[in-house]
Amino acid sequence: MKMFRMLAVIAAAMVVVAGVSYAEGGQAPAKPTESSAIRPIQLALAPTVELVRQDESIQGLRLNIYGCNQNVSGVDIGLMHETKGDFKGIGFGLLNIVYGECRGLQFSGIYSGAEGRADALQVGIVNHSANIHGLQIGLANFADDMTGFQIGLWNEIKSKEQWNVIPIINAAF
Repeated sequence: MKMFRMLAVIAAAMVVVAGVSYAEGGQAPAKPTESSAIRPIQLALAPTVELVRQDESIQGLRLNIYGCNQNVSGVDIGLMHETKGDFKGIGFGLLNIVYGECRGLQFSGIYSGAEGRADALQVGIVNHSANIHGLQIGLANFADDMTGFQIGLWNEIKSKEQWNVIPIINAAF
């Protein structure tokens, strides 16, 4: 119960902070320069109700209902995590999506995805990676190219010439 109250207070503070920042200037913040700031913490309810803008990076802790940032290094906890650039660390949520490189662990209730190279462990109902070096554990695992193992009911490694879809366990080296 204390945790729920604490999350409610954090959420209310984020709404107030977001409302004040937009009310002062009357418009959204300007786009960042090429050297975006790196922030130690992100608290987000949705992409427009957040402590740190989407085009900035997080190095530390990201707590969110739905959070989106440029790069993330550290711990990701929440429902949906979206990283436009690279992710390094551990993510716990229902959906984890990384559009750049992923290094670390993705623990997802529903979907783990990495569009770039992933040196990772992906655990979820559905896992996908363009180029993974590691392990995927889930009901359905998809890899365009892989060095490692898949464990699940549907395991697909597109780059394999033979036996690219195998139930229970699939591997490529």
